[in-house]
Amino acid sequence: MGIFSRSKKEIESPGNLQEVTQEIYKRNLDLAIVNKTLSLLRKLYQISLLTLDPAELSERISESVRTDLNMEVVGIFSFDENKDTLEPFSFSKSARLMESMARLGILFHDINISPVKGRPLLKETVYGGVSTMTTDIKDIWGGDLADEKLQTITQQSHIKTVVLHPLIIQRKVIGILLLGLNRDYTSMNDHECDSIKSCVDVTAVALDKAYLYKALQDANEKLQSLDKLKTEFLSLASHQLRSPLTAIRGYASMLLEGSFGALPTESKEAVDRINESSRNLAMIVEDLLNVTKIESGGMKYEMAPFNLGEIVSDASRDMAVIANKKGIILTYTEEKGIDHVVVGDKEKIRQIILNFIDNSVKYTKDGTIEVKVKKVGRANMDGARHESADSKILFSVQDSGMGIKPEILSTLFNKFVRGEGSKMNGSGSGLGLYLAKEIAQAHHGRTWAESPGPNLGSTFYLELDAQNK
Repeated sequence: MGIFSRSKKEIESPGNLQEVTQEIYKRNLDLAIVNKTLSLLRKLYQISLLTLDPAELSERISESVRTDLNMEVVGIFSFDENKDTLEPFSFSKSARLMESMARLGILFHDINISPVKGRPLLKETVYGGVSTMTTDIKDIWGGDLADEKLQTITQQSHIKTVVLHPLIIQRKVIGILLLGLNRDYTSMNDHECDSIKSCVDVTAVALDKAYLYKALQDANEKLQSLDKLKTEFLSLASHQLRSPLTAIRGYASMLLEGSFGALPTESKEAVDRINESSRNLAMIVEDLLNVTKIESGGMKYEMAPFNLGEIVSDASRDMAVIANKKGIILTYTEEKGIDHVVVGDKEKIRQIILNFIDNSVKYTKDGTIEVKVKKVGRANMDGARHESADSKILFSVQDSGMGIKPEILSTLFNKFVRGEGSKMNGSGSGLGLYLAKEIAQAHHGRTWAESPGPNLGSTFYLELDAQNK
């Protein structure tokens, strides 16, 4: 029968008054332990949110558990299964334990406990995954420290029981939580034991999260290092390729021009292929160099006003010769009497224009290519474009070629992405459109492509701010 189910007369009787007082005291004590446990758990959760560094996390958890639960020592070890070793992460020690260890010149932090399998108590905890306890710390550090020193530490610090709890995540022990108590563990009530068990669970989850974060950090640093090495390699390799390619192109051009005498028809065709292949390879090398510059932050831009229409006209005239050889009609249309001046790096923008036109020529078997430059205003609510201070200059290349699937369009301007047309034309690095996008963004402009679908042609756009008058 509980005290609250008794009558007032029964409670006030002399025989029961002492029993009731003891019951109330016990319940108040249990309530105090529960409140302390809840407070400690809140603190541990806050710690796990504030830091993800395993060493700092374990130090703060150890200190909180020791002070809040009134223990002599709390330590956290990580377990290295490959080495069969417990590596100390942190120790929080009472003042008398620190004083005793200082006199003896001992630091638990410096001792890796190994081999674990050779120590029955630790083996049961780590490999068996069960909590264990001992009254003799020689079961833990015996062999690493002299027995007389361990006995002195136990006596001077008043350690009565050492409890080892495995830190388990997904049935795998990742470490242990060591608790050094100044009382007998078996004398603790259920609430005290439950509070310790709760701390063990929180510590395991927090430490596992910190491990994962550290692993991600290490992996990210390794990836960044590898990416830097890749960029440096591409830059070096590209520079080394430049000189021999220049020589190959130079001599091939001289042969074609007859500088060394007339070439037979068969030889001229072969040299022409050498010249064209070296030209394509030189463009790939140039793309690689530009990518490494962009990714290393070394791309320089010489900004100045220039007429976009003029360089588009020149590029169209040059590319029309190549297009005509393939039976493609390439036309250029520019608005008459309209100012097409933009501010930017003229040569970098020329690179985008040549890339767009060259792609259309490559991936169009026959048909037409229309190159245009026009000035567009800001779009109003009715959808119409009007001349304004934020007008744009729009360059476009529309072809009747292979077209582009919708799923390809969204990734077309990514690095090393090539459309299905690359199967028809093997040349190219998959970097041209990526570079075009990066250069346009550096000019506060944008690039994009549109296509009704396969075999229906496509249109590529470059939009830049018009120069304000």
